[in-house]
Formats: sequence, structure tokens, C-alpha cells
Amino acid sequence: MVRDLRAARPFISNPGICDLDTKHKQRGLALATTGLAVAVGVLVLLNAIWFVEISLREWVVTFTTCIATIGGAWLLLQAGRSLWRGWDPHFVLIPSIAVAILLSEFVWVAPETRLLVLVVWPVVLIFLAGYAGFRTAVLLTALMTAGYLGAVALARPPEVRPEVEAILAVVFFTTNLFAAIVLGRIRRQRLALAAARAELARLVYTDPLTGLPNRRHFTERFEAEVGRVARYGGSFTLGVLDCDHFKAYNDQHGHPAGDDALRELGILLREQLRVSDSVARLGGEEFAVLMVGADPAMAAMVAERLRARVADHVFGATGDTLTVSIGLASAPEDAKTPDLLFFLADQALYAAKAHGRNRIVAAQETHAAVLR
Repeated sequence: MVRDLRAARPFISNPGICDLDTKHKQRGLALATTGLAVAVGVLVLLNAIWFVEISLREWVVTFTTCIATIGGAWLLLQAGRSLWRGWDPHFVLIPSIAVAILLSEFVWVAPETRLLVLVVWPVVLIFLAGYAGFRTAVLLTALMTAGYLGAVALARPPEVRPEVEAILAVVFFTTNLFAAIVLGRIRRQRLALAAARAELARLVYTDPLTGLPNRRHFTERFEAEVGRVARYGGSFTLGVLDCDHFKAYNDQHGHPAGDDALRELGILLREQLRVSDSVARLGGEEFAVLMVGADPAMAAMVAERLRARVADHVFGATGDTLTVSIGLASAPEDAKTPDLLFFLADQALYAAKAHGRNRIVAAQETHAAVLR
């Protein structure tokens, strides 16, 4: 009987938890750069209408600081994950530190706009939602507060009273503590949601009895390998494996013992295959193996090793043994499409059972000759 591979195709294309990709980080950093460019444009406009007076030296310092901080962040992003992934996996701290430095510089060059600068900071924290916890938000706000006070002290505008600025800084820091609390809760919720999604993906792709990949996961890997061989060449072999007389084993020892035997069989199969190969439980006592890069001759040797290992194994506390029959179909030698490959492997498996079980049959053999 031909199995319906399309019915097993997974509806989730990329399970598990993953960080934002580089392009997403680039877009985020570009957005931050655009925001700072707008801020510089505002300074230019305010200087043009004589609301602030910015000297040539201050303009040089401002543009140098912008280029150094934003350019440094871009260089770190392009230089590779090894330089920042360990302490800033989502690449949010580096741009936030750059923004804090630049906002402090804006306070120094145009102290008249310092209150506007403080209003901008909560907007920066919004972009950290889900990625920065309470401690990170507090440290960044402390950096911004210290930078603000330092910039005011360096600028020394005549109308500014230090004690008032100190009070304003305390209020600013305290207010942002509440924002940090909210950020911490959002991050915890995000992590909990990510963990739930990962567990859901694991349940969707894993056989609950053996812990092996299930039919859904195997089908995705199988079809991907078919596409790879069609596109780039090479070969692989599909093996369909079935326990011989498993119903009789269950009837004799009970279903719990049968479940234990299936779990042990899964372990045996994984131990005998390479890391690049795949093994999955298709259902019941039927398993599938995908031998990447294996031509028919190599696959036959691997399958024989699997068959012999299972036949020599004593299962659980029953002290009994089991054997397996295996059908093989190779790509591109036997077929080039997923459905036909699976059909041929299936027919080879039935031929192995018809010839006495505990043996291997390859689809390429015209009369399903026994390989043992």
C-alpha cells in the first residue's frame, strides 16, 4: 500500500526558538540611525532659527560622535556574532548604548533641548520590549541619567541650577524604573511564550513513545533531501523497516513490554547510523531511515549492520529477541520523486517479508532478490 506523504507534510516550516536574523537586526539599527539623523536635523533647524547656538567645533564633535557610535555599531553587526552574541544575543544593548551616548552629546551641544532629549529616552526603551529585562533597562537608564548630568555639567548653561537638574535626573531615573519593571514582565512573558512554542514544536515533530522524529518531521527531511539531490546531484537511500511478528511479541509479553521494545529499537537504530542520517518512527512497529550520500551498495551494508544488530539484541526484561525486515530505495538510481521512492521502498519491504523476513531487499533488484 502506498503511503500518503503529502498528508504528513508539516505545517510548521521552522520549529524551535531562534534569534532575530542579521537582516532584522540591520533593519532595527537602520531605524535607530534614521531616528538619530532626524534628531540632528532638528538641531540644525533649531540652530537656523536661533533657538540654540551651536559653534563649528560643537558641530564637528556632534558629527564625529554620530559617526563613531553608529559606525561602530554597524561594524560590530557586520563583524560577526562571535563579537557580541555572548552578551547581547539580540543586538539591542549596543545600539541602545550608542543612543544614550548620542543623546547625552545632544544635551551638551544644545542644553536648551535637554527636556526633549529626556522625553525621547522612553521611546528607546519601547524598542527593547521583550528583549531587555529589568536589570538591563535600569543599567541603560542609569547610563542615560549619568550622561545627562555630565553633559549639563560640561555645558554649564547660565540659566541652569545644578540642584534642579539633580532633582530632575532623580525623577527621570525613578520614572523609568517603572518602565523597567514593565519591560521585565514583557521579557518574562516572551520567554515563556517562546518556551511554549518550542515545546509545541517538539510535540508536533517527535514520536512520544520512542523520542524519535515522527512521520511529519521525517517527511520534511526526506523531501528536502530529494530536492537537494535533484538540484546539486549526489545520492541517498531510503530504508523502510518493520519489526517481524511484533503482534505475537505483544500478545506473549504484553503491550508495555512491546512499548519498551520499540523504545530500545529506536535507540539501536540511532546508535548504528551517522549523525547526518535520519531515523524516524512512522507508526506502530514501522520505522524509516534516511542514509545521506549512500548509494545502493553502501546502503545495503548499513542496512545489514542494522538488521544484524537488532537480531543479536535481547530486549528488556523479557529476554526475548526480535528481527526486522528492511526495504531500500535509492535516489536517483531507483526514482527521483518522494512518492515513488517511498512506494518502491515499501514494495521492497513487502518482498522482504514475503521471502521469510529478517532480511533486506533493494528496490533496484528486478525480481526482489534477497541481499542476505
